[in-house]
Amino acid sequence: MKKALLFTKRNLKEMIRDPLIYIFCAGFPIAMVLLFQIILHYSGDNKTIIFEVKSLIPGIMVFSYSILMLMSALLISKDKSTAFLKRLYTSPMKNKDYIIGYFIPFFIIGLIQSIICIALGYIFGNTSNTGFIPFYKSLLLIISMIPIMSINIFIGMIFGAILNDKAAPAISSIFISLSGIIGGCWMPLETMGDFEKVASIFPFYPSVYLGRCITNAPHVILDEFGNNIYYTFSDRGVLFLVVTFIYLIVIGLLTLLFFNKRLKNDC
Repeated sequence: MKKALLFTKRNLKEMIRDPLIYIFCAGFPIAMVLLFQIILHYSGDNKTIIFEVKSLIPGIMVFSYSILMLMSALLISKDKSTAFLKRLYTSPMKNKDYIIGYFIPFFIIGLIQSIICIALGYIFGNTSNTGFIPFYKSLLLIISMIPIMSINIFIGMIFGAILNDKAAPAISSIFISLSGIIGGCWMPLETMGDFEKVASIFPFYPSVYLGRCITNAPHVILDEFGNNIYYTFSDRGVLFLVVTFIYLIVIGLLTLLFFNKRLKNDC
C-alpha cells in the first residue's frame, strides 16, 4: 500500500502542474452551468425546465466526469510513451499499486468537480428563487455519482493503456460527446421515445436520472392536468441503479484483468 500511495502522490503532483486540469476539470463545468443559466435567463416565456438547476446539475456532474476519462487516458498514455513506466517495472510495484496510484488522484478531482457543481446549484438556485436541495441530499447526490465517476476513470485508464498519447485523447473525446448526448445531460430524453430506451442501456442516462431523483427535478412532460411530474425513485430508479452497478463491476474487473498486462506488453 505504501508503494501505491507514493505513486498516487507522484500522479497528483503531475496533475497539479498541468493547466489542463484547471481548464477542463474545474473551469469547464463552471462554464457549462453559466452558459445554460444565461440561456434560461434570456429564454423569456419559453423557459426550458431541463436548464433549471435541479435538472441541470446532475447532468453537468455526469458530463464533467467524462473529462476525467480524457485526463486519465492522457496521463497514462504519456507515461507509457516515455521511459517512466519502463523504469517502474524494475520496482516491486504490483498491478493493484498501478491501478490505485492512477485511480485515486482522478477520484479526488471528481469529488472536487462534484462540490463545484453543487455549489453552483446553490448559488443559481437561490438567485433564481427556485431553490436547490438540502445539505444531506447534496451528500447523497455526491455518493450516487461515485459509480459513474469511477466508470469514467476506469475507461480512461483502459484507453491510456491500449492507445498511444495521440489516439487516447481522440477516442476519449468521442466518449465525452456520447456521454452528453445519450446521458440526456441537457436534453429531455423522456420526450424522445425509442432513443431514451437506447440511452438507458448505457450508464450515463441512468446516472443522470438517479441524480434528478435526488434533486426532485421536474420532468419536461406534464400530467393530464398540465401539472409538473417530478423524478422519483420508483422501480425504474432501482433498474437504473442496477444497470450502473453492473457497468461499474464489469469495467472495474476489466481494468484489473487487463490494465497492467497491456502496459507491460506495450512498454
